[in-house]
Amino acid sequence: MKYLFLIVIFCLFSCKSEGEKLDDLQQNELETVLTENLTEIDTTSFMKFFESFIFDKRLQKSNKDNSIDYNFFSSKDFVAYLNSDTLSVFEEKNVSDKQDLIILDLKKSKNLKYKFEKINQKWTFLGSSAISINNLSEKKFVDFFMKFSKDSIYQKSHILFPLEDYSLDDDYQIISQKIEKEKWNHLNLVEEIESLLFFANIDSNNNFRNIYYRGNDNGILVKLTFKRVNNEWFLVKTEDYST
Repeated sequence: MKYLFLIVIFCLFSCKSEGEKLDDLQQNELETVLTENLTEIDTTSFMKFFESFIFDKRLQKSNKDNSIDYNFFSSKDFVAYLNSDTLSVFEEKNVSDKQDLIILDLKKSKNLKYKFEKINQKWTFLGSSAISINNLSEKKFVDFFMKFSKDSIYQKSHILFPLEDYSLDDDYQIISQKIEKEKWNHLNLVEEIESLLFFANIDSNNNFRNIYYRGNDNGILVKLTFKRVNNEWFLVKTEDYST
């Protein structure tokens, strides 16, 4: 009986060991498949793909593109997008199978164009290249944005007061207020967002721009709306629906 008991125990440990090996093998195979397909995400939404791309270092590294700064998006827990409308880039339905995205590092003056294409119904990263700010369709707005961020006097003169401001209360209900000029505190957006992203084919003739903060699974949701008036840009509305 004693020997029978030992044999049973040995069999149990052997089965567990084999099971663990099988689990490890399956896990390794799964990781291999994921690594081999990281550059392609089966989705029709470019922005859904792009958010996975920028927040997943394995996805970026699998592209073997030395121009990518893997820590580019890690210093903040949100990404700021620029759009030429009162909507956000996530509210637009873009049907193009090719996307060029401009990424401005506002603090390091490092500007890159990322190229993506939908191949076999899957978005694929094709590489990146440096781009001069002088060649950007949004150069005028970017120049305004930099001065607006750093010059407190210029900033106040380019806000339409009383400024519309929207936020959430403790019950997650939208509340609104009007901010008067004398109560406005200088907002250094360059320090706050550090980098700015926008599509290369942005409509520069549109009289609206919004900067949209999008958090990485942390509830951050902020939108700043600018309007062009008499060929000058003004901040006209702020919204913070972060939870």
